[in-house]
Amino acid sequence: MHATIIGGGRIGRGFVASLLKRNHVEITFFDTDQELVKNFEQHSSYTVHVLGNEKENTIINEYKINHINNSQAWADELTKTDIIFTAVGGKNLTSLGKIIGKNYQQALAREDVPSFILVTCENWMTPAEDLQQAIETQLADAEKYIFQRHVDITQAVIRASGTSAPNGEETINPLDTWVQDYWVLPVDGKRLQNHQKPNLQYFEFRDDFGEMLAQKIYTNNTSVALIAYLGYLKGINYVADAANDSDIEPILEMGYEEINQALIYSLGVSEESQLEFSRVAEAKYKDYSIVDEVIRIGRDPIRKLASDDRLIGPANMAMDAGVNPKAISLATAAAIYFDYPKDPSSVELKRIRETQGIDAVLEEVCGISKESTLANLIKESISELKEHQWIKGEA
Repeated sequence: MHATIIGGGRIGRGFVASLLKRNHVEITFFDTDQELVKNFEQHSSYTVHVLGNEKENTIINEYKINHINNSQAWADELTKTDIIFTAVGGKNLTSLGKIIGKNYQQALAREDVPSFILVTCENWMTPAEDLQQAIETQLADAEKYIFQRHVDITQAVIRASGTSAPNGEETINPLDTWVQDYWVLPVDGKRLQNHQKPNLQYFEFRDDFGEMLAQKIYTNNTSVALIAYLGYLKGINYVADAANDSDIEPILEMGYEEINQALIYSLGVSEESQLEFSRVAEAKYKDYSIVDEVIRIGRDPIRKLASDDRLIGPANMAMDAGVNPKAISLATAAAIYFDYPKDPSSVELKRIRETQGIDAVLEEVCGISKESTLANLIKESISELKEHQWIKGEA
């Protein structure tokens, strides 16, 4: 079996590559970063380290690497690949889809008809749909007909973390990466119309995939945002330190209760399923062996404060479920004051806040009326954080 991984970051070359190597699958990487491609070319192998369980480390070797714009490499790859995984970031799926579509079209012009499964491994709400739409913009109607009958596009939920080296651990090989000791990759099995489900250990091709992506995004992204933004206000550098902080931990517990009730009501998922999601997420963020910075999580607060994103979205779901989103409101208040100076989004958010006021942030950034119940909850939370001196320097 041959697999293609598009995106050589921590999830692609770490978690996904490790699962494939354990299944003795041949791997070819594609990436946009020329420096990363050079590192792959210069090293014949690298290690995926398992946090807290080094005996499970995986050596990745005998791989091929290509730049994403290498059309000859694409010509060769599309004829032999059985399954393609993307790990490029959801916002890059449109540009990636155009590249795949163009190369698929060129394959058809050579009278090749590539047939494969394409699995998105993205922290994104609608990755399979977005990728398919982008690919098909490059294809004529007759080409779309062939593509749709030979390629299945589906989506996976990434619940494991990929991180940099733990504190104090020296990195000799720049490709080495560290992953959480978690070995399940759920994939939407119902989206496979042209291919049988691959027989791969650790990969769960589930017909009951349902709302797992939304569950993951609103459980994990919401709770880690709460941890990171409150942790930033307290001057805490790392996610695990913030999650275990005596002041933040009870807010986090309240946050999971709000998230669980919101998603059970709004998504129609089972209580058992949702409680399992929150347990896994909480254990992950409290795990000191997983080194992640609150600044990395907090970056781009304007996007993360949008009406359908990780804070305002579940806060509204909670209110629809008759739940008062107190913890999520505190997290939102903290996000509004995330002012990391090296992040352009944070700088712009600070400018709006200081020149136009909180009401402008709520209406222009969060997309909610300044008179709404949720807006008042967030403003009350801002006052509370100021009272406790988490927000400093303002009356």
